Amino acid sequence: MLRKKLGFIAIAFLMVFSIVGGTASAASAPQKIKIYLDDELMSFPVAPAIKNGVTFVPFRALFEAFDYSVKWNNAEKRINADNGDVKLQLYVGKKTAHIDGQRTSLPAAPYIEKGSTLIPLRFVAEATGYDVTWNQQNKTIHISTGINDEALQAQVEAFINQYGKAESERSLSKVKSMLDPESPYYDYFVEYYEEFFKSQGTSEYSNMEIIEADEDYILVSVTRTDKWTGGPFFFDRTEDELWFDLTVSADGSLKLYDEYTGYYTYDAQDLIGQTTNVPTDVKDAIKNTLNTQYQGFNDKDEELLLSAFDNSTWSYRYLKDLLDSGFLEDLDYDLSAHEINVVQYNGSTAIVHAEETDIEGDFTSMYYMVKTAEGNWLIADTFSIYPEEDVEMMSLMDSPQFSKSDINHR
Repeated sequence: MLRKKLGFIAIAFLMVFSIVGGTASAASAPQKIKIYLDDELMSFPVAPAIKNGVTFVPFRALFEAFDYSVKWNNAEKRINADNGDVKLQLYVGKKTAHIDGQRTSLPAAPYIEKGSTLIPLRFVAEATGYDVTWNQQNKTIHISTGINDEALQAQVEAFINQYGKAESERSLSKVKSMLDPESPYYDYFVEYYEEFFKSQGTSEYSNMEIIEADEDYILVSVTRTDKWTGGPFFFDRTEDELWFDLTVSADGSLKLYDEYTGYYTYDAQDLIGQTTNVPTDVKDAIKNTLNTQYQGFNDKDEELLLSAFDNSTWSYRYLKDLLDSGFLEDLDYDLSAHEINVVQYNGSTAIVHAEETDIEGDFTSMYYMVKTAEGNWLIADTFSIYPEEDVEMMSLMDSPQFSKSDINHR
């Protein structure tokens, strides 16, 4: 027993000796403060400092990390910061600040040291709506935006994957159960899916990222990939940066309130430039149909325009709805094609690439065309690629008039 006690004493002595031996070097190099934003280490041009229990950091680096725009008024030594939701004003040497115009008190005044203006970290983070925790032992500060919460991310991913499964099953009842019945766009969604589910296919979601979140709603960016497998045709496509606006129900479950269109790419784009053997009479028939479409637009002849489309497809029905709304009356067209190429052909269907021009300039279109029992070639689906950055690609089914939500959200 005595030997065991002596062993502990010896170990304790060695530990104390080691600690004392390291005291001088530790005192000469104080432990640096580390600050994490959603588990990512933040960097600052000037090291964070603690004064009277308050952590200060350089103002510009902090505000920019929180997505604020910042303006500095040198005459008044005033900082103006705005992130679109919160507006902050802080003054060097003053313990007063403003949040959205309302005066409030600071735990300590901002100050300037060696040319850098430092501000209270916790005040800015909490005014932004973030949570701040301090670990005294490790001298670390963790700022949580709430966006990257693992449980929330898992819930969102599960909801969106379930939504994609309901779409792939073509189950209108399941989709409707996941829509927010209070959404003003509910009927638009239902109308869209009633038409969309006449085709068979799959919908898959990936790259799910929470953009904003609070207790009532969640804004999520996703990538959706739609593949056609049967029924009325649609071009396979991938939609990047599609935004889902989700609401949080009283029981904590999620519902889809609205969606905001992203940027489309179509698999058929890869066919541009390819060639295939096509009988001359088929080429001529396809060109005649496209020219009929152009003439219908140019002459505002609705009957002629519709005659170029397969009336069993949703493209036809969407176009008819659009024409019934009177949109053609207010628009002028001068459509034509200076190049038409059949890039895929199997005797009964064809994919056609056309370089087209209109009043506003040139663009590229792709058409899926079908041969009728009478031997005519009609348009079943189409999309266009525009040179403008703001409207890169659009299918007839994706035009604003046929959006699942209000036109202002597209």
